[in-house]
Amino acid sequence: MPGPLDGIRILEFTQIIAAPFGGMLLSDMGAEVIKVEPIEGEPWRLHNQFLPKESRYYISLNRGKKSLPLNLKSPEATSIVHRLVKEIDVVIINARPDVPEKLSTDYETLSKINPALIYCDNTAFGRNGPDSYRPGYDIVVQAVSGLLAADNKVENGVPQQVSATAIADYSTGIAIAWSVCAALFARERSGMGQKIDTNLLSTALSMQSSFMELDSYTKETRLEFLDTLNALKQAEMPYEAMLEQQRSLAGPTAAFRIYYTTYKTLNGIIAIGCLSEHLRKKAAVVMGIQDPRFEPGYNPEDPATIAQIEALHESSKLIMESLPTEEWLMKFDEAGVPAGPVRFVQELLDDEQVLANEMVVELQHSKAGIIRMAGPMVRMSETPLQPQSASPALGEHTEEILASLGYTDEVISGFKERGITM
Repeated sequence: MPGPLDGIRILEFTQIIAAPFGGMLLSDMGAEVIKVEPIEGEPWRLHNQFLPKESRYYISLNRGKKSLPLNLKSPEATSIVHRLVKEIDVVIINARPDVPEKLSTDYETLSKINPALIYCDNTAFGRNGPDSYRPGYDIVVQAVSGLLAADNKVENGVPQQVSATAIADYSTGIAIAWSVCAALFARERSGMGQKIDTNLLSTALSMQSSFMELDSYTKETRLEFLDTLNALKQAEMPYEAMLEQQRSLAGPTAAFRIYYTTYKTLNGIIAIGCLSEHLRKKAAVVMGIQDPRFEPGYNPEDPATIAQIEALHESSKLIMESLPTEEWLMKFDEAGVPAGPVRFVQELLDDEQVLANEMVVELQHSKAGIIRMAGPMVRMSETPLQPQSASPALGEHTEEILASLGYTDEVISGFKERGITM
């Protein structure tokens, strides 16, 4: 059965992570995605290449697409794009804010050619405001949005990025796919195209529960924090002093320190996550600890009780080290306590749970051979998602795409000779 976006055609002017990831998600839904790249290939192709013009980074973000390299500074390439846009449903672009208009790939230009066009414009900081002109990558947005500070990682007095993944980029890719689907649905009702603005800063803010204010309850506390923060900055105090002030806003966290954390076991590492008192009580029973917070007459301000809880946290570590991970998992499973082993992502390609839910797909790449990678992130019973192909080699679909627009073999060869395409 065809995917939910079967018949939808998407034109990408994208590079690096966020927008390419969004386009790949839409390809998994059945859309035809044509990716316009620079003649030399987009930067992620060239980052840590294992074959000429091929990198793991590019392959992981561009499956199911067709590659059309174009020198967009040439009038002939502009003509190709404008001819193609007549037959396109969606354009996705992530470029410096001043670039689309210079290359005639901006919404105002393309929507005149195709009024039903849906145009998703992704930037770092949004199209308005004093920072709108700035380019920005994930680490910059982590810093500006508060994500970096919220992660509480400091090294030699300097906050460290959330390095496990490009969190703002990938979540923005999901926002791109989500908003494009919504715009396509709206067009089915109204017949009208529209422009979508997505940006990394907005996504990063949306992922932070601390980015909110209760006017009657938390505003005064926030303003007091800002006064203290400004005073610390003026006094040129170290970053740790500012971070400690932010931590104080979160209030006491001792209730979670034992039951929402990682532990060393006899033969590995395990994580437990109990976000309700009901689950914390179950975990305490499994671990064999007496937590005064679950006893009648508990007084959270009693110094002796506070000291007892602190000591309990340390003794819990010793208890967890006494048994292997497998035994703890069995005990937590029997009690219904959320827990799991700490794994490396490389282990998961062969993981029984991952494979049972078809989270891994195998694809044939035209240059790299067989690829195993994470597949579509959702499953649909009647319009199943599936990768259409591996990522394209640079220019793999040039002739196919240009021929479909009516260009002859002779004209296409001329384009290649003049460096307009390849």
